Amino acid sequence: MTIWYILAFFIPALMVMVFSMVARNKYSGLFIATIVIGVSVYKGFFHSEMIVFLDTMSLIIGYLLVDYYKMDKEETK
Repeated sequence: MTIWYILAFFIPALMVMVFSMVARNKYSGLFIATIVIGVSVYKGFFHSEMIVFLDTMSLIIGYLLVDYYKMDKEETK
């Protein structure tokens, strides 16, 4: 059961980072990742409220990482 908590802490942040790099917009990446997490909560794929809390914290951390490292900006040389 511990693996669910670990995944809930890392996967949403990774989703925000990947979606932001693909869409080249940090807000779109956060929005798409939030929609994916929201649909899974609605469908009942979560075992406890702690997992929802960890997902929320992970989304925020993912957004902050994208903002800090400028992953949504295209590098030009």
